[in-house]
This record gives sequence, C-alpha cells and structure tokens, in this order.
Amino acid sequence: MRNKEKAMGKLVDYILDFLLGFPEKQEKLVGYTADKTHFADYKVVIVPSDFFSEKVFGTATSLPTLPLPELEGVPVLFGQPKVEKIGETLVCYADLVASSFFLLSRYEELLVAERDEHGRFSGKFSLPYRAGFLSRPIVDEYGQLLRSWLRDLGCEVLEPTPDYSRIVLTHDVDFLYNFRHFRGLLGGIKRTVLGQGVDFKTVVKSLFSLENDPAYTFPWLLEQDKRVPKSHTIFFVKAAKKRAKLDYPHYSLISRDAHHFFELSNLYDCEIGLHASYASGVEPALVLQEKERLQSVISQPITSNRHHYLRIFKPEDMDMLLAAGITDDYTLGYADVAGFRLGTCRPVKWINPITKRVTELTLHPLTVMDCTLSNENYMALNYEQAWDCVRKLLLQVKRHGGEVVLLWHNTVISDRKAYHKELYAQIINFLAS
Repeated sequence: MRNKEKAMGKLVDYILDFLLGFPEKQEKLVGYTADKTHFADYKVVIVPSDFFSEKVFGTATSLPTLPLPELEGVPVLFGQPKVEKIGETLVCYADLVASSFFLLSRYEELLVAERDEHGRFSGKFSLPYRAGFLSRPIVDEYGQLLRSWLRDLGCEVLEPTPDYSRIVLTHDVDFLYNFRHFRGLLGGIKRTVLGQGVDFKTVVKSLFSLENDPAYTFPWLLEQDKRVPKSHTIFFVKAAKKRAKLDYPHYSLISRDAHHFFELSNLYDCEIGLHASYASGVEPALVLQEKERLQSVISQPITSNRHHYLRIFKPEDMDMLLAAGITDDYTLGYADVAGFRLGTCRPVKWINPITKRVTELTLHPLTVMDCTLSNENYMALNYEQAWDCVRKLLLQVKRHGGEVVLLWHNTVISDRKAYHKELYAQIINFLAS
C-alpha cells in the first residue's frame, strides 16, 4: 500500500508541476486532497473525483460521458465544474489532475476497443474529437486556469511567453528514391505506359543520378527548414529487414545513395532518428534491432523515434522504446485527424496508464502530418482548408509556449497532384516571420 501511495504521490506531483510550469514553486501552492483539514495548507485545492479509486480505475465506468461540463469555458472530464472560496483557499471540485492524466497517458486507448485497418486508435474514436476539443490543448488550458486563480489570490505567477519553445521539422524517409533500382525502374516504366503522371525521361534520368529522382526532395526541404530560426530538423530513417508488406520499399543503408543522403543531412546538421517499422507495431522487440542497425551505419547514437504509420499501441511499446535507449518519441499524433492527441502541445514524460508510473521517455506531440490534411480517408481538405487548419494549430501552440512538430514526407513534395510543396513553403514562411 505504501508503494502505491508513493507512486500516486509522484504522479500527482508531476501532473501539478506540468500544469503550473514552474515545479520549483509548486509546493504549498496547489494541493490535491479531499481532506478539509488540509485545505488551509494550500492556496488552491483540487478535490479528487473517484476516478483513481480501485473500484473505478480501469473499468468502463471510468470513461467520461458526453456532454462534458465546462469550467470557465474549459471542458472538464471528471468532478464538478464548481469553484468556491473556503477561508483563504480556493477549492476546485473539477478534478483537473484526473482529467490531465486521462489525456496525457492516453488512458482511454486501454478501454476503447475500436481500431482502424492498421490497428491504430483513430482520432475520430477519441473523446476529445467526439467532444469537439481535439484542436485545443486542454491540459495546457487547465494550467492557465490554475495560474489565473493563483494570481487572483495574490501569488506572483507568470504566464508562459506566447512563443514557440521549439520548432522541430521532421521528415519520415519512407522512400529514399523512386527509380534508382531495377524494380523501381520497371515500376516507373509501367506507370509511364499507363499514363499515371510519370515522365519517361525522368525515370531514365533518375537511374543515372540520385538528384534527378523525384523522391529525392531533401535538398529543397533542407533549404526551406533552414529559413526558420533555431529550428531543428530530424530525418526518421527505416532500418528494418524485409518483414511486413507495408514496410516496403526497403532501401539499403550502406548504398552509395544512402551515404549521399547521410552526408547531406550531416552538412545541414540534422538529427537522424529511427523510423521503427510497421512490423515493430506487433513485435516491439524489433525496435532495438533496427536501432542498432541504423547506429552501426551512421556511427552516432540514436535516441529519437517515430513509428511507421504512427503505429504505436500498448504500454509495452513504450517500455520497449525505453529498453532500447530511446529517450524521445515523435509518434503521438492521429493519422486521420489533426489535433492534440496528448491534450498538450508541450513535451511530456510518458505516463504508463496502467501503473501510473512517470517514466524518462519524453513524448513530443505531433502538431500536424501532411497526409492527414489531404488524404480522402482522413480530413480530405483542400489547400485553403488545410492552411486554415494548420495556422490555427500553430497559433494554439504559440499561445501556450508549446513545441511545434511538423511531419512532411519527402515524397509529397514531388506529387504534382497534391498541394503539399506549396503548403509547406507557406507554413515555413509563417514560422520564419
């Protein structure tokens, strides 16, 4: 029992620190207790709901029901939207700790059975989407509420600077090239014959020069990325052996083309991260093998990861990342709809939703992915709608002093039927201004 109480205490402390944003000042400012004899010990008290009780936690009854009540315009998942002054203490009956835990740990994914064709928990299944607030970082809004209450009580509490804390421009290298090998060449010729938007001259020129291959858009992407001051570029590179159909195509990490790509990324001071395979979604142990294979080629430690197809499922997947020495993961966004899957736009430590343990794995919320906007099975937005969606998300991140994480594939830049090259340039202009 003592170990459980200690673990719970660490969880509560972490969430309160995360909400307030200044852990060194949190002590004695905000408490999480239903014991009225301790209310006077704090400036603000959050009264726990029954969410964490043994009879409720982990059961279907722990899931919030719609419509959600609101406290000062912010949806509350647990407790009552009520605040009152008791003595000198402001008492909040909305359980902001349990509500934050629910979102930050992706707790609902343990209990909601629906999955898409790739085994993923879709955004449209999620409570934030169904409740209409997926485009708002609600956990960060909870922090705003707490800080405003503390200021009203005379505490010197500042808001985060309304600016991006960090801009991370990421590119998943699903295809290093299109037509640089025999099978790709045959496929290109076939697409030319069928009139599928491939020029025969391009196919042939690609065979003789990597820079002429339409998928090799990395130089353009890097020139765009460097226009954003203090931005950080990460290429997530596949390193799997041939295992799953959707891990195709497989490119050699020791080929001349791969060497050329790694030299280019090094020239621009980019980070290389692991793009864990589709197969690793069901065989998490593959992550370590793939990481070691990639490390052996680039002779640098790999500490960042993003799963292919954003296929990250159970807590065991996160445990495997930790065991493999991954410190930062950039997978946590929905493929089918843009928004804040973790309820925040700030990096957050992974919280195991079963054990409630706060780990050393940092999750970086994915702000938006290119194909989420355009894919007809996802949001199916036109250019104007896509830009409006991205702009609003970026403004939310800026408002809360959060971290921008963009995912643009190198292959969408060469797609003449899509708008992603133009859209990416507009986003870069917006971030650089």
